[in-house]
Amino acid sequence: MSDATRSPRAERKALLATRAELDRHRVMLAVHEAKEIVSPSTVTDRAENIRPLASTLLTILGPFVGAQRLSRWSRYASLGLFALRITRDWRRPR
Repeated sequence: MSDATRSPRAERKALLATRAELDRHRVMLAVHEAKEIVSPSTVTDRAENIRPLASTLLTILGPFVGAQRLSRWSRYASLGLFALRITRDWRRPR
């Protein structure tokens, strides 16, 4: 069927399908942009954001809980996260 013999209804249908495809692409682009804003793409970007937060938490909690208790909690948290990383790596299919 040539373009001259196409009915207006078929043209409208094709236009709507094209617009829907464009809208889907726009939504996916917006989702990817939001994901980049919320979650940095590289590990170094994440580390740059976490280190100041961790140091702020330690300086705030230090006087309230005490240095010895805070160091013990930090050690337990570090060991727990280490065990979590090992478990996740061990359970990951290869």
